[in-house]
This record gives sequence, structure tokens and C-alpha cells, in this order.
Amino acid sequence: MAGPGRRRDQVRNETRGEDRIDRRGVRAPGGAPREAAGETTPAHAGEHADPRCLGPGEGTELLADAHWRRAVVLGDSSVDSAGMTVVPGWARAPWTDRVTAALRDAHPRFACLHPRGRRELPLSHIRSTQLGDALDFNGDLALLACGGPELRARSFDPDAMEFELSRILAALRGATCQVVLVVSPFDLTKAGEVPAAQHPALRARQRLLVERVEAVVLRHGCVHVDLAAHEGPSSADLWGARPGRLSSGGHAVAAAAVVRTLGRLLAT
Repeated sequence: MAGPGRRRDQVRNETRGEDRIDRRGVRAPGGAPREAAGETTPAHAGEHADPRCLGPGEGTELLADAHWRRAVVLGDSSVDSAGMTVVPGWARAPWTDRVTAALRDAHPRFACLHPRGRRELPLSHIRSTQLGDALDFNGDLALLACGGPELRARSFDPDAMEFELSRILAALRGATCQVVLVVSPFDLTKAGEVPAAQHPALRARQRLLVERVEAVVLRHGCVHVDLAAHEGPSSADLWGARPGRLSSGGHAVAAAAVVRTLGRLLAT
């Protein structure tokens, strides 16, 4: 039975032998083009020299023993490449594609349900429009990107945010997801969209969001990846020209943070 927000155009195409990206927004097993998935090429030497990013073969090595076979991606606009500013030397690939490519190296038939064309979705909308499809997909790994729309909103209700996040995590963990990673954003004061006078208030709001996310994640036995803790002292290259959108450099750093976190989980 379809869950909340179920759409026929998101149904997973699992036809045997397909090797493509389904035009309806669900990635077929083995379907990510190697270039789109962030494959090592000489043109991407910039990111390979950046310690915040994955080195050549690092993702494959870290996830070689990965046992996950089906992943679901949920989240706001940070999970896709629309409007991405390409930094020379960094591949034009969203962080979710980079992560799933590394997982697919561990298991060629790895499958991922990946929503496309979504913009600025707060957690309440993620729950109502994406959670049903995620539950129907029966994934054993979930990646949830959240927090950006809440931080950029005119007002921020941490209790409401915590309530919605808790509902999503409870549903995912109560179904088939063995591991759920919740990814919160880079420091939004570095995105160039907020006047300097408002930076202290935004930083305080983001600290509160991170505290609440960590509390909910701990309560549900999930994992938090706080991208703001991974961006390093120089973060001007993480954001693109469009407000709130990551550059190709930002996606590369985010992917490394997620893959290295998964690698640590596998090592424990």
C-alpha cells in the first residue's frame, strides 16, 4: 500500500538487466554514469588534493565490506545537483550520487531510491511527500538531509523541527532501515545569502538545531553527520552562486563526510 505522498512516477524500475538512470527519478541498479558518480579522472585533481574530500579509491576501500543493498535518500534541495556551481577541479556530482557510487562499488547491484526535483523542503514536507515512498522501497540504509529550510525560514520552531524529525526516524527505524544517517548543513553564514549583521543570530539558531538533531538521533539509535564540523577553516568554495545551493566542492566535502562516517560504522 502506498504511503503518504506516494507518486506513481517515483516507483522503482527494477527490470532485470537495465543499466540506466530512470527518467522518472529513481536510480536503477548500476545506473549511475561513472562521470556523474564522481569517478576519479585527471580533471578532478583539485578535489583529490583536498583532505576534506575523498582521495582516489578511498570510498571503495572504506565501504568494501558494506552489507547494505538498498538505500533511500530523503531531503531538501542539498541532495541534488540543480543549480550547482562547478568549481574547477571538482566533479559535477551531488554528494548522494558520490556516496551511492562508492556503495555500488562494494555491491554492483546496489539500488537507491533518490527523489529528484525537490526544493527547500522542511521536515514536515519531507515526511508528507517522501517518507511513504521510502518506506515502500524497503531500504536497509537511509540518508536524510535536513535543516537548511528550517534555518533559512523567517522563524524557527525547534520543538516542531524535533517532533517532525522524530516521526521520520521512528518510521524508518521501525521499518527495514538498519542505519539512518541524518545530515545537517554546512555553516549557513558562509553561504553569502545572509547579511553580516544577522550572522550571530543565524549561528545561534544553527547551534540549537544541531543540538536538537543530535538529541533525536541518539533517541532513535541513528547517526548524525554535522557538515559544519567537516568544512574546515576555509569554506568559501562550498557554496554556489545560487542562495543555499552547494557548489561541486561542497558536494565533494559532504560526500566524504558521509562515506567516512559509514566507514567508521563498518569498522566498529
